[in-house]
Amino acid sequence: MALTSPGVQVSVIDESFYTPAEPGTTPMIFVASASNKANAGGTGTAAGTLKANAGKPYLLTSQRDLADTFGDPIFQIDSNNNPIHGSELNEYGLQAAYSLLGVSNRAYVVRADVDLNELKPTATAPAADPKDGTYWFDTDDSLYGIQQWNGEAITTTGGQQFTNKVPIVITDATETEDGSLVANGFAGKKPKSTVGAIGDYAVVATSTLNRVYYRNKDGVWVLVGSDAWTKSWPTVKGTKSNPTFANPRNITINGTTVGISTSDTVTNVVSTINGLLIQGVTAAVVDTRLEIYSDGSGSASQDSTLAGDILIGGDADGLTELGLTAGTYFPPALAIDRHTSVPEWKTADTYTRPTGSVWIKTTEPNAGAKLNVKEWNDAAKTWNKIVSPMYDTNIAAIYDLDRSGGGQNIALGSIFAKTNVAGDSSPLGTFKFYHRENVGPTTITGTKITGSTFSAGTISFQMSATKKNQATYETEVTVSFTATGATTDAALLAEAITNVGMNGVSAEVNAQNRVVIKHSEGGEIKFTDTDGGLTLAGFTAFVSTTSGTPNLYYQDGTDGSTSPLKLQASNWKVLTYTASDSAVTQLATDGQLWYSSVVDEIDLMIHNGSKWVGYLHSTSPFYQTDTAEQTDPAGPIVSATKPTTQSDGTALKNGDIWIDTSDLENYPGIYKFNANLTNTPAENRWELVDKSDQTTESGILFADARYNTSGANSGEAGDIDALLESDFVDFDCPDPALYPKGMLLWNLRRSGFNVKRFERNYINTADNNIRFGSGDGESMENYYVHRWVTESGNQNDGSGSFGRKAQRKVIVQALQATMNSNDDIRDDETRLFNVMATPGYPELIGEMISLNFDRGLTAFIVGDSPLRLTPDATSLNEWATNVNTVVEDNDDGLVSRDEYLGVFYPAGFTSDNLGNNVVVPPSHMMLRTMALSDQVSFPWFAPAGTRRGGITNASSTGFINAEGEFVSTALNEGQRDTLYSNNVNPITFITGAGLVNFGQKTRARGASALDRINVARLVIYLRSQLNKLAKPYIFEPNDKITRDEIKQAAESLMLELVSQRALFDYLVVCDESNNTPARIDRNELYLDIAIEPVKAVEFIYIPLRLKNTGEIAGL
Repeated sequence: MALTSPGVQVSVIDESFYTPAEPGTTPMIFVASASNKANAGGTGTAAGTLKANAGKPYLLTSQRDLADTFGDPIFQIDSNNNPIHGSELNEYGLQAAYSLLGVSNRAYVVRADVDLNELKPTATAPAADPKDGTYWFDTDDSLYGIQQWNGEAITTTGGQQFTNKVPIVITDATETEDGSLVANGFAGKKPKSTVGAIGDYAVVATSTLNRVYYRNKDGVWVLVGSDAWTKSWPTVKGTKSNPTFANPRNITINGTTVGISTSDTVTNVVSTINGLLIQGVTAAVVDTRLEIYSDGSGSASQDSTLAGDILIGGDADGLTELGLTAGTYFPPALAIDRHTSVPEWKTADTYTRPTGSVWIKTTEPNAGAKLNVKEWNDAAKTWNKIVSPMYDTNIAAIYDLDRSGGGQNIALGSIFAKTNVAGDSSPLGTFKFYHRENVGPTTITGTKITGSTFSAGTISFQMSATKKNQATYETEVTVSFTATGATTDAALLAEAITNVGMNGVSAEVNAQNRVVIKHSEGGEIKFTDTDGGLTLAGFTAFVSTTSGTPNLYYQDGTDGSTSPLKLQASNWKVLTYTASDSAVTQLATDGQLWYSSVVDEIDLMIHNGSKWVGYLHSTSPFYQTDTAEQTDPAGPIVSATKPTTQSDGTALKNGDIWIDTSDLENYPGIYKFNANLTNTPAENRWELVDKSDQTTESGILFADARYNTSGANSGEAGDIDALLESDFVDFDCPDPALYPKGMLLWNLRRSGFNVKRFERNYINTADNNIRFGSGDGESMENYYVHRWVTESGNQNDGSGSFGRKAQRKVIVQALQATMNSNDDIRDDETRLFNVMATPGYPELIGEMISLNFDRGLTAFIVGDSPLRLTPDATSLNEWATNVNTVVEDNDDGLVSRDEYLGVFYPAGFTSDNLGNNVVVPPSHMMLRTMALSDQVSFPWFAPAGTRRGGITNASSTGFINAEGEFVSTALNEGQRDTLYSNNVNPITFITGAGLVNFGQKTRARGASALDRINVARLVIYLRSQLNKLAKPYIFEPNDKITRDEIKQAAESLMLELVSQRALFDYLVVCDESNNTPARIDRNELYLDIAIEPVKAVEFIYIPLRLKNTGEIAGL
């Protein structure tokens, strides 16, 4: 502003324009890795490996930074801890970035949206992890403590001893059927009659009520402990076979006389006994001897604790003739108790029990029960085992787990198995898991009390509660209050509960006028709702989150029909879980990948002239009604050696198929047997099927066709034998109208050794299957809606992708998608990088070239050669010149040419972060070598030769052979010449210098200065610097002053580059000659620069002349 009074005003005008320095070597590295890896410290998940962050460019400044962001690089090892060289699951990009950041402090890393963990080989379809907190009753890792008693004399082998019985565990409801209370002891699900054999035990674990069954001598499954089970074993056994009677006899059973005549057989005696209808007693002939059974409902002693005992008496001679002894006999019993409480059932004990009695030993020692419930921890991706002891009641669990605290100290999530769930006096073989739902006090809350909740009058109910250091409930008391029909009834009810003085139990009214009842010790409270007052106050048994009172349940053995209602407040709740002999999973997530490792399950189909059918279908062109002429009954013969007979040993027939598995790298080799070549030995009649032929009757199509023999059962993989005889296809099967009769179809959906993707709701059940059924096709209303679809696709020639090539194709597709669709990496103002690489993937060279063009050619591309490319000149030349005419850079050929691309060969041998020897791609070595070269020189110095091309992160170079082994090689001059003539740079061993990059050619389209790496990188540097140099002049006046200023700035830059050995000479023009009036009117300014870049010495010629003595002195 202008001065008004005398003074001084200083203003500063910044005219110190200069071109900012170019950042050092900063690569952009594209990688593939496993998802959800642990970070370097193991404290959490590495952020860069989350699916949500796939495609996000991360600027990393150190090796620790990389490990924290992407986890340690992983290289696969086999079961013997040997590295798997060339595995498609190796994280080459991360290892290259890690090595680079050892000598640099700046690199961008972008991870593709693919989880390498999903591409690990598995024989069965994968599923998704369960939800966090899911519970699994691991039936395979559990013991059930079932001990069967042998009541025979101690002199008998095994007599007077228990035998551990391992049950069949049923978790599949389809293996059960309805039972009845009378026949099976339980009116619910029992094992099917087809399950198990006589004498077996089974645990039915298809609901939360687990039940122990025994299969009796009649083949009937009976619930252990039930009346049906009790009478499955004899209480009394006669010892005489086919007894006869000298005189009429009278014996007594529970006081009832059984008359026997001299003509009676043992069968007649049994009929007489059964005809007398003695309560709870039946008889049978077993092995010509008398057996008497009790179902537990009767008792000779009339003692309810001894239900089912049988008193035998009467004529002593008659008893002797039957092989019986007078006395009291006790029926089979079920005891459920700890290993320290052995049942006293021996002959000398008070209550002798017969063979078949069972002791469920509830504690682990000596083959006791060990029930394993596990909880899924999603953060740790592991199942945590929870100790699950067995108790007969809630109070028993509290007393054992927290005796001094009364329950308040039991940890949240604790689990126990309650035995004899209904609390029967004669226990049943049942158990149910309970989960500690809350910690601290046990609390139940009723509904809001209004003036209409209660009618005026007295309301009573009974209550009892547990107490610390006490294994039984306190004496039941009556709670009574006089309701007035007002909202104050809430306070009256709460006061009445508190005033009875039950240990730890109190009640209060909350702000919503709801009564809250608490047990301060976290114990149990039992209620008998005599007058229904608790129900009126809103205390009802818990059913779900929307029905019932939380923490309030029916008492054991009661339900809503019990009158009066019996309720129990508890912090124990029935556990929700899944019982299974294998880890619980969920339906595979949408997009889940599966690399099927199976090579010998092949669903081969054939065109029968109108549709695709299984190869052994009756309408197959090769089907023969004469069984002697039929193709192999097992379908295609899968073998690594040439078959000489069918799989059943019979002679080979016309149309037999052989799948050759000897070369998995080129799997499958498909051969068809031609029986018409009668003049050729049988072993030579196999004709190779052209996998690239998808048009003729001799060809083969690779496509998805089906997963099972119908749409309804396609939720699981179909049996190959059944599929080969089936004509079912899915709606997306290739249209048979487009292909000739006799063509084969390799069904990729069901066959193995490829990569599939899970598609949820793939089937539209409202549509028809146009490929199957008559007319408009079969309705898909009842189809399984999800499908596995092939993700690995086919090769360019139409043949299928299998094995590691299938894995690789999926990874490459993900990397290509990341590179092609990512706007963040195209931001050339905030993300500045000058080198690009996708270590291990030559297939990405083309995409990197396109990206470089999108960014204005501001980066140099480091390209790889295949890890399995052998060093012989023929192979090198054919790959480099694309003799196979492939359409993209890959293992079979090099296609791309670009002035800003350098390709290197061969692979390197180094160690990973765990110290394992691993094979790495050439870019792994070159990224670090270029960074080191730039640190001691400039980008326009060739990163090659013994001065700046030394390899410091590999100990050898070579290739991976057909056996998967690394073969070290030092390229000779001829091999280096072959590579260099094809613009591929050799990395080799130089005596006295070690491993060295010995080339610096680009893949330029023609001969020019840009066919060398040092010049290409100089141009990249200049492009960036000139862009920065010119930007300050935008919007300046387009006059001579501006032109002179920008010219001076450019000349200063060029002069500096001359001094730094980048340029021989240069010329800068920015005047009226190139800034014509027309250009000025278009608001354009032209700055023309011509440079003569310094070339690197690559060929040194030293002619050595021999002269005569004295001749040199005269020159």
